[in-house]
Amino acid sequence: MSRVHHFQRYATLENTVTNNTLQLISRINAYSPRAASRLLSELTGELVEIGVEISQQVRKDDSVPDGVILQRSFKILVEAKVDAPVDFRQLREHAAGFTTETLKILLLLTKVPVTRAQADDLAKLGNTSGVVVRNITYESICRALKDLFKPHEESILELADDYVAYCNDTGLFDQSRDLMRVVPCGKSVAINQAHQIYFQPSDRGYSNHSYIGIYHQKAVVAVMDVRSVFDADWRDGVLTRHLRDGELTDRYDESIIATIADARRLCGYEIETGHRFFCGSMAPTRFEKVSAGGMQGARFFNLKELLGTYGSVDDIAQQLRGRHWQ
Repeated sequence: MSRVHHFQRYATLENTVTNNTLQLISRINAYSPRAASRLLSELTGELVEIGVEISQQVRKDDSVPDGVILQRSFKILVEAKVDAPVDFRQLREHAAGFTTETLKILLLLTKVPVTRAQADDLAKLGNTSGVVVRNITYESICRALKDLFKPHEESILELADDYVAYCNDTGLFDQSRDLMRVVPCGKSVAINQAHQIYFQPSDRGYSNHSYIGIYHQKAVVAVMDVRSVFDADWRDGVLTRHLRDGELTDRYDESIIATIADARRLCGYEIETGHRFFCGSMAPTRFEKVSAGGMQGARFFNLKELLGTYGSVDDIAQQLRGRHWQ
């Protein structure tokens, strides 16, 4: 079954990015105002307090009321750009749109950070208007989402992951070259490792990525550098394949055929048709999941964030060995 997306993909990009970003923040706020406050505070560099504060007998100068119900005032204006240039006339008009709010923030949302000269102009606008002016990127939003929720908060994590996938798929934040998709493998793990291939139904959705982690019994036991992705059919002794991504080559044909045969013989899986094969070079590792419970679905790791610098798939496997994750 294809993946159901939370964020629309199929309209003009300029008209959807702001809506999708605001929908993300709105859904997070509905789930947890405290989480929304943490997200906005990290993005803006200011303390953004959301929700009503209720306190009892708080002293203010010589006054000690029996109770206090407080709602702090703030306003955040967002100007999102994808491919259009930064318009400082437009930003000045936005800055003039604030009134009596205690905290006034103007966010310029862009694909890449503004230039040094533009950053200086933003600082001048903030100084002259009395408004906090910040430039953030779609990447910075994706990074801020990374540790916002706990592993057991599955529904809101799915929403956050889909926003990251949306940014990645639409080129707002292309991290695919550093992404490792960790996939749970049960009975097939020995086959995956023996033939250095991972397979799944062709209609199962996923975001672009360059590496696959083979997960089995609470650990990633192998990591693969994905070189070619094929949809393949094996009928009457003839292999028919269609390249979906990567290098067009026949070097993996024998491995695909052997994988299909072993999947039926050893696991009872019928993958002769309707399946996608991720082919490449695989190296053994031991990257353990230390939190309770297993994996119910795929999970993505950004290797650049996790490891810093890395080289070949053997180097990745070596660096992952001995590490753990929640």
